[in-house]
Amino acid sequence: MKIAYILPTGSGGLPHYTAELANAVSKYAEVTVIKPITTTADNIFHHRVKVISVFDSPAISYVDIEKGRVFSLSNLRALLSYRNIKILKSINPDIVHFAAGSLPPTQIFTRLYNLDKKYPFVITYHYVFPRKLILRGRDVSSAEPLLTVIFLNIGNLLSKLLPVKISKIIVHTMRDRDVLIKKGVVPRKIAVIPHGCYTIFRSYNTQKGENSNTILFFGNIIASKGIDTLIDAIPIVAKEIPEIKLIIAGNGVIPERSWKIIEKYKLNFEVHNYFIPNERVGEFFSRANLVVLPYRGQGGYSGVLTIAWSFGKLVVTTNVGEFPVLVRDADCGLVVPPDDPKALAEAIIKLLRDDELRERMGRNALKMAEKLSWDNIAKMHMKVYEGVLNERRRRN
Repeated sequence: MKIAYILPTGSGGLPHYTAELANAVSKYAEVTVIKPITTTADNIFHHRVKVISVFDSPAISYVDIEKGRVFSLSNLRALLSYRNIKILKSINPDIVHFAAGSLPPTQIFTRLYNLDKKYPFVITYHYVFPRKLILRGRDVSSAEPLLTVIFLNIGNLLSKLLPVKISKIIVHTMRDRDVLIKKGVVPRKIAVIPHGCYTIFRSYNTQKGENSNTILFFGNIIASKGIDTLIDAIPIVAKEIPEIKLIIAGNGVIPERSWKIIEKYKLNFEVHNYFIPNERVGEFFSRANLVVLPYRGQGGYSGVLTIAWSFGKLVVTTNVGEFPVLVRDADCGLVVPPDDPKALAEAIIKLLRDDELRERMGRNALKMAEKLSWDNIAKMHMKVYEGVLNERRRRN
């Protein structure tokens, strides 16, 4: 079987997801990845995977949107480079998979070249918004910049106007499956496959020992991830554990009010406000006693959660989306309400003071990492691909 993965973005964690999936599937099929010229995962692809770099890298991440970088002439040129998706005709795959979702330009050129008529397409939605339009203060946090909401709505509308014929939709959670069904998607077109557990970062020799009373916030810093709530919680924790240290490691915008707290409590914060290169990820996770995901608007899986599992780290997160199932039910962390600094602080204090509880939850985190190995995830994808091809043969 020949599978072509289309990676539309070069920034953030989606290139890592595509690389891990492509590497694992390449043990069972012939795999090609069509991607931007530069991505955050270029040094991760296995030699079994054929990599073709034909897209420019537009500035379209959530961080780029919040910083107002998306509407520029250079971005327009980059988006036009997606016409190179026509290289699929020379590859002639059995399956084309948008494993990192798709962008309006990939849909435009897919339709223009009739690629979705020639090949069966599979798409992975890493998060499904409950409504057709994204309303500020509803599906996205009320703190989300208006520019982000406008950009997301434009993308949604273009996707409706230029639909690509999709044979199968993959989501990570039952919650996202239910949302799609409510939107009118036929249940048999949806497959639920969990997010694989990132283990690639353990291969770098940068791991260090744990630092006492140290917690970690990792990943892109956007309003829906609730960094402000976590920063508000640190002075509360410091009253009980004066030596508490919060490591903030990731690119994005830290609110001005939060910076004032960081300045006031300098000894309790360590800030690395930039994109963390792959070889340094293990350094931050290995130093932390636990990882905090104070999200207020994240409904699906989190790649950060799977990195924490791979390092055997328990987490404190919020009861939004699937996190209660993934964390509380698996007994690998604590779950609190979103936007509640006091509850967040109490959970952090409880875990830092209970060594036995941390050890037990850490063992459960490693069990989740084993359960969600990329080899297991690859086998699930292969079943989906085989089902798509069988259905196509029956129709023909």
